[in-house]
Amino acid sequence: MSIDEATNRALGLHHTVPTAIADLVDNSIDAGARNVLVRFVQAGPQLTALRVIDDGRGMDSATIASAMRYGRGRTYAGREQGHFGVGLKAASLSQADTLTVVSGAAEHDPVARRISVVDSQDAPVPEEVTPEFAAAAFERANPRFPLHSGTIVEWRRVRTFPRADGSAAGSVWVETVIGDLQDHLGMVFHRFISRGLSIRIDVFDEKIGRAGAPRAVRAIDPFGYQRTGDIGYPRTLELTDPTGSSAIAHIWPARSPAPEYKLGGLPGRDKQGFFVYRNNRLLQAGGWNGVVRARPEWGLARVAIDLDDALADHVTINPEKSGITIDATVAQSLHTAMADGYLTDAEEVARAARRVESRPVTVVEPGAGLPDEVIDEFTDTFAFVEAADAVQIGWRVLAADRFFEVDLEGRSLWLNARYRRRVGGRRTTGIDVPLLRTLVFLLAQEMFDGVRHSSRQTERIDAWQRVLLAAMAADEESA
Repeated sequence: MSIDEATNRALGLHHTVPTAIADLVDNSIDAGARNVLVRFVQAGPQLTALRVIDDGRGMDSATIASAMRYGRGRTYAGREQGHFGVGLKAASLSQADTLTVVSGAAEHDPVARRISVVDSQDAPVPEEVTPEFAAAAFERANPRFPLHSGTIVEWRRVRTFPRADGSAAGSVWVETVIGDLQDHLGMVFHRFISRGLSIRIDVFDEKIGRAGAPRAVRAIDPFGYQRTGDIGYPRTLELTDPTGSSAIAHIWPARSPAPEYKLGGLPGRDKQGFFVYRNNRLLQAGGWNGVVRARPEWGLARVAIDLDDALADHVTINPEKSGITIDATVAQSLHTAMADGYLTDAEEVARAARRVESRPVTVVEPGAGLPDEVIDEFTDTFAFVEAADAVQIGWRVLAADRFFEVDLEGRSLWLNARYRRRVGGRRTTGIDVPLLRTLVFLLAQEMFDGVRHSSRQTERIDAWQRVLLAAMAADEESA
């Protein structure tokens, strides 16, 4: 299938490092790999490359030439993870200017191909790679598992690597991305990992020729609760014609701290909705796709959908394989299937947990000025002072020696608008910098539990002001 070069480049436009690497892992799975290693390469403190190494079937000269021919795609069988036919190139060149692939198939010598981008607007240029280079690269790969056959994908001149010199920036970036990769790959490929696929991540120093300890990617099953939130679930939702397909509705137990619920460390309610799989690979992690609008009280509701041939005709997968679009037929079918009490049941489980759960910490209730999800977490976590009205949080120009002001009469906590930009605030929203708003509210909320401040409380407020202003000044000096 011939693909226009501009379209080919556009397919990877919205990739991140985790989604791009997931696309490479798709190829490893299609090649029958049992082991995949994601390796960050550095020379001393400087990051130089990224490699994905697998022990799949590998490719011979003809196969790798076809796979690396820019502007051409391949056709995938129905059970393969590939979808657009250009994932290797689009994913890699979304992150790096040079892509090298080295592969060895049974009874064939290792072979290699390379393409590079000189200008972001130009098509990639193929470069000559000698058989000696391919043999040496395959020999010294040392991925911690036997490499009788397999493939090495290497990115050089990676645009997303930190540019700052020195070990601190690079180390922080690598640690952050490794954590993101463990979360993303563990969720996307959780069904494969639970069935024996090993994905590991390490950092290799070219100067000393040694890799650090590998980090395992563990399966993160979005439906991996120990007990259901409602005895009637999971329950099959039968979708109406024309698909004749089905989905599985789940209700998580309330207040779960499990990483399978708090995906990526985010509040679990943020991942309510549809979890869509194709060939056991997760394509979408939450979201209702316009079928219904997300509501905090439906935070325990997750629906597993496996795309069969009938459903696939009504679904468009985005190029990064991190989301889908459904047509009106499937949207209506899902809406009808969930109308039989599912979301009401999920809401009742959440409501019942709030009624019976002990909440020993008492705070003044926050009002306007925090995002809905933060307010919901306050409601779930704390008991509110019954005699105290809610407190709104906002910006107001205060004296330069004040970071915040406690307005008892107006039931308002004001942050000094003089410093709004300096702390990352924006004038376009009334709930900007929610972390700062929440921290200052937690610090000062007890000052609203009364009709006047004692001299001791006034002293404490003044002391907090001085420390916060000093911290802000120190932050500016270190920037």
